[in-house]
Amino acid sequence: MRDLIVRTLELISALFGNKPGRHSAAHLNAPAAPSPAPTPAAPLPPHIQERNRRLDGEDVELIRPYYAAYLRNQDAETVRLKAVRKRQRELFWATMGMDYPGVQLHGAGASA
Repeated sequence: MRDLIVRTLELISALFGNKPGRHSAAHLNAPAAPSPAPTPAAPLPPHIQERNRRLDGEDVELIRPYYAAYLRNQDAETVRLKAVRKRQRELFWATMGMDYPGVQLHGAGASA
């Protein structure tokens, strides 16, 4: 029975060639295939170049672009009137004994 298995394996090995297996010493000592020549690098597209560019703090606005555009389109009088209305709302809520949403008065009700 053992001879039959050995002969069958030899026959199969002869049919598929006598290449060394991946984990055999002959395979590990075989010369490596030559690597292909490197292809010349194509220039990177502009959107990739922009992604790899270092950020400079002077180039980046600290607020969202759409809000910055909105503020640029406001005239000085409108901005001043909005600030006045906001202060008036804050004072109204303060007379009621409540903080205006967004304003936090720390220690206002603390007793010494």
